Amino acid sequence: MPRRKAQTEEDEIDELVDTLDELEEEGIEDEDEEFVGEDEEEDPDEAPKKTRSRKKRTSKKAAPEKTGVGTAEVAAEAGIEPRALRMYLRSKGIAPGGGDGGGRYNWPSMNSREVQTILKDINKGAVDKLNKEKIADLKSRSTRKKATAKKTTRRKVRTQKR
Repeated sequence: MPRRKAQTEEDEIDELVDTLDELEEEGIEDEDEEFVGEDEEEDPDEAPKKTRSRKKRTSKKAAPEKTGVGTAEVAAEAGIEPRALRMYLRSKGIAPGGGDGGGRYNWPSMNSREVQTILKDINKGAVDKLNKEKIADLKSRSTRKKATAKKTTRRKVRTQKR
């Protein structure tokens, strides 16, 4: 039974392809024109059916030219990952955007004063120090969570015994 079904589906596909080929030969290639089937006949007294009109596509705005230096370039110069650089910049309170309101860190050039101070701090080990502080903070938070979890379980056990 499945074999017959597959054959009928293939036959239907072949018929549709043939129909499309015939339509192309007749010159009906525009998608906006309506195809009137064999069953349907146009009545001259009826008002013509409305066809869908397509919206004109607006061209996308061109991306602004990249000017200046971003975190990827500064991180490459410093020899660290861009993520580590962004973490460092947030810890120092340096806001992204550079005054244009965007969410990206951007500087005019690698020779700008701010980039040079960032590179000096990174070379002194500021990023490594920040990573160690973050890890220590995370460890202390996890030990605090475990300690409070133990206290609450002890309380629950004591109340259940009574």
